Amino acid sequence: MSNCSLTRTDESKEWPEGIISVKLTMNPYLLVLAEEKAAKAGLKVWEYINVALWEKMGQPSREELTNFAAVFELDDMDPKWKERLKLAARHELEVMEQIKDGEV
Repeated sequence: MSNCSLTRTDESKEWPEGIISVKLTMNPYLLVLAEEKAAKAGLKVWEYINVALWEKMGQPSREELTNFAAVFELDDMDPKWKERLKLAARHELEVMEQIKDGEV
């Protein structure tokens, strides 16, 4: 990750940089507890929740996350951010392939 990363946790080193905002609906009891625990850990609540979710999903690697986002099936009813995510992930894979092939 770059020095200007939004995330600070070691776990986030495995995540592609987030450039798309996502709205989550949460149980308010869980959210207020997460805010308290995040503050004690010196993190923003969204990063604290992302770490917990990432761990719950088996700690997928950066490559697994990017590959999944590049190929998941879109539905006509999906929000626009999912389409933007898929496009961004495809672009990131193309750039990584060019770097690997020495084209960049």
